Amino acid sequence: MNKKQIPSTDVLMDNLQKTISNAWNIGNYIHQPIIDRWLGNFTGEALCDTNNELIREKAAEYEKQLALFLLCNFIYYNEKEIRHLARKMFDKYVHSAFILENKETITDDDFDKLIEKTQFTFLGDISESSSYLLYHFRQENDLPTQCFVEKDTTENIVFIDDFSITATQAPGYINKKIESSNWHTNKKIYVLLMIATDKAIKELEQINNVTVLPCIILDDSSKAFSDSSIVFTEYDETYKNDAKRMCEYYGEKIITNDMKMTSLGFGGGGYLFGAYYNIPNNTLPIFWSSHNNWNYFFKRYNKKYGVSGTNLGGRYV
Repeated sequence: MNKKQIPSTDVLMDNLQKTISNAWNIGNYIHQPIIDRWLGNFTGEALCDTNNELIREKAAEYEKQLALFLLCNFIYYNEKEIRHLARKMFDKYVHSAFILENKETITDDDFDKLIEKTQFTFLGDISESSSYLLYHFRQENDLPTQCFVEKDTTENIVFIDDFSITATQAPGYINKKIESSNWHTNKKIYVLLMIATDKAIKELEQINNVTVLPCIILDDSSKAFSDSSIVFTEYDETYKNDAKRMCEYYGEKIITNDMKMTSLGFGGGGYLFGAYYNIPNNTLPIFWSSHNNWNYFFKRYNKKYGVSGTNLGGRYV
């Protein structure tokens, strides 16, 4: 059975403009000059090993077509969708908590008692995305600010985070918090996640007395170049192989020296998703890297540890 060809560059460009306006809902924030600047990164050198000008030009056009195809398959969570997921996270917690208490019927008084004994908190450092997400979480679920500070009545500690793909840092944060707090062993600990992988969930479940509640679970089909990738399932295998080769070639040039960062993203992720406030480093670096003069499509805000190299002074002198 012959599989389909990917759409032409003109069709993909039209689809992208519609996606930006209608699905991503970000209006004219990303406009044609930014798209063209990003596409200018793809010069044909990844898929062409000759200096022949005409052949290189054709290779560059093909690379741009593949890049646009990947971008059209990018899942971008706008603010409305993030707020929706914040409500779903809260629903999952309430449902899980009452199941553990074997509640068959729930009254307003039961709900008030649950909120009274719950502390919602961020997962990570105070200035990271988790603490930003708490703002939406409080608003969307109409919660009092007292829910976000520890009280004598606290029985349930609920950590909230957006993306957990490899769970390399989260267990350390949670264990550190447990050790440094006056938490009794009978406190129940929950981790609410917007998006997580099976691997991350299993890592977090290794922590004693932790219940992990994800809204969206990613499997290998969400990786652009996996054997089960939903991105290329309808198309000839050549496109996936060429796109992977292209991403690996340019990715190798634009990643930093992080030990776990690869040409396909942190931990070899190869994912195609992000949110309006930041893009996870598990996604393909061709979308967000600015290393070695690469023109990014989405700006990523990297974490900075320590104050050396911040170069802030020049802004105020």
